[in-house]
Amino acid sequence: MTRRLLILGTLALAACSQPSDSGTPATTGNYDQIDGQWSLAGPLTPQALTEGINTLAYERALSATNAWGPIEANRSNGERAAGDGGPLTLGGRVFAQGYGVHAPSEMNYSLTSADASTCVRFQTQVGIDDEVGSRGSAVFQVWGDNQKLFDSGVMTGDSPTQSVDVSLNGAATLRLIVTDAGNGKSYDHADWIAPTITCAAREPLQSQTVSVPANMRAAPFDQPRALKVPRGSRIAVVARVSGARFLLTLPGGDLLVSQPSQGKVIRLQGGAASNDPKNQTMLLSGLNNPHDLVLSTQNGVSYLYLSEANRVSRYPLRDGLPDANARQIVVDGLPDASLPELKGQYSHALKNIALDGSKLYVSIASATNADPADLTATPKRGAVYVYAANTLNQTATSGRLYAQGIRNAEGLAIAPGTGDLWVAVNNRDNVAYPYHNDFNGDGSDDYGKVLQDFVDNYPPEELIRVRDGGNYGWPFCNPNPAGGWLNMPFDRDVQTNAGGSRLDCAQADRVTVGMPAHAAPLGLTFWTGSALPARYAGGAVVGQHGSWNRSSFSGHAFVLFPKTSGGLGAGIDLVTGFVTDPVQKQRWGRPVDAAVAPDGGLYLSDDYSGTVYHLTPPAP
Repeated sequence: MTRRLLILGTLALAACSQPSDSGTPATTGNYDQIDGQWSLAGPLTPQALTEGINTLAYERALSATNAWGPIEANRSNGERAAGDGGPLTLGGRVFAQGYGVHAPSEMNYSLTSADASTCVRFQTQVGIDDEVGSRGSAVFQVWGDNQKLFDSGVMTGDSPTQSVDVSLNGAATLRLIVTDAGNGKSYDHADWIAPTITCAAREPLQSQTVSVPANMRAAPFDQPRALKVPRGSRIAVVARVSGARFLLTLPGGDLLVSQPSQGKVIRLQGGAASNDPKNQTMLLSGLNNPHDLVLSTQNGVSYLYLSEANRVSRYPLRDGLPDANARQIVVDGLPDASLPELKGQYSHALKNIALDGSKLYVSIASATNADPADLTATPKRGAVYVYAANTLNQTATSGRLYAQGIRNAEGLAIAPGTGDLWVAVNNRDNVAYPYHNDFNGDGSDDYGKVLQDFVDNYPPEELIRVRDGGNYGWPFCNPNPAGGWLNMPFDRDVQTNAGGSRLDCAQADRVTVGMPAHAAPLGLTFWTGSALPARYAGGAVVGQHGSWNRSSFSGHAFVLFPKTSGGLGAGIDLVTGFVTDPVQKQRWGRPVDAAVAPDGGLYLSDDYSGTVYHLTPPAP
């Protein structure tokens, strides 16, 4: 239903420097009824946000404040009287819908929908209204709860209009803030043009107590533990494996689990049902940080390909199991902590792999947080190389550089039926603020400073469809999430590329899909199977291991990135609940990897509690 808005007449513009009158706060949710400096009483009746695109002109705010006169609906701010502005006009273009405010101003909205959908996106355009000419200045900010999602920097009447398109990422409230840019509020007439909130159908998660066999109830299962899982799913512990990392389901139903810290690969024998407790035996031992496990058929023979810190080996399958006595070295001499220049320090020495026919992809991660010296090594670190899958005893330097600028690709997988290589990437830490603005409100320019509040949410982690020959920016460019999680552009890294001479960030390959900063994505598995509901089928499941240097925890979840016509969409939670207090940093589990189980569900690993779970397929 269209809701009628009150549009008042235009009055003459005057400089906003005289004392303001006070008035009774508005209570209707329309901002064009009160004279003087004011605030909107709240909370008001909840909004009517529903699935789809919601225009904020039809939604009530929880609260609002304005420095001079009322906030105007579909008009510029004008002066202190209601309706005394003109049409919303930016850069000579007139807009029919939006809000005219006067800095400093703030509007707060609830993101709780009326139909249980999840509000995922906010869009608008912003600028200083033409009615003040070149006078006036302001900074526009968009906040989701206590996280800044957008900052325009200082805008004046001469500044071009800026577009805003940000992911709301599960926030409960939306705050639209305009500051006076620190030089007083005269002529600071600011416009929010056509602001909208997009909400998507919620993937319902329900809390469920984890089913744990009696002989597996050592900590943390010495007390009941609950996880949130999709409607209709059940979750159960099927094995306790210390330091359980990457998983592989064998054709006969057995499950392999890598133990890098133990130098082992464990076999979990399949039972009558996928969610039955598993008997475990050691399959391989004496290995150098074994990590990723992939099946591939070469010349009619099925092999287990296994990555170690310094090599990739393969084992032919005999009677459905890898033959531990028939090991073949495929690639040897991959960089690890033994390199003289690293002096025993290699922060990301674990290797991950993917196979596509005759191609073996190997992630050679950076040894550092953001040191360009990684790029001078041979082979480069912070890159993906490709080798021949069926050629033995290749050297590390014989591979071809496939893509670079990828700091630490933990998860590698080929999208079924496409040949596309996808990687899940751990991005850098402790990045400096890249803008000439006052981020923390202390009155100084924060450019180049390492600020905890900024580091908490920047830069995003990455899920990338890798292009042959691509360069994804690290360590010179960092993805900027201000326009949303998809196809993110880059900012220059202040510490490594301040002038842009090391890499033109506008020319770098954009990040396909983003994730919250420091979520630490590890495993990447495409969820296939005929038993899956359409909304899950073909999506990518990523284990987010969780943050270490954030003020409060991020990550700690298994997340589904749904299949779309263009590849993969923004992530939605699949299994959560491993954190009991994110602010106090209390947790009992850390997700790693997923493997498709014989029943179409998932096996899930957790190296913190040393657990392998089984998740039954969701309800249709």
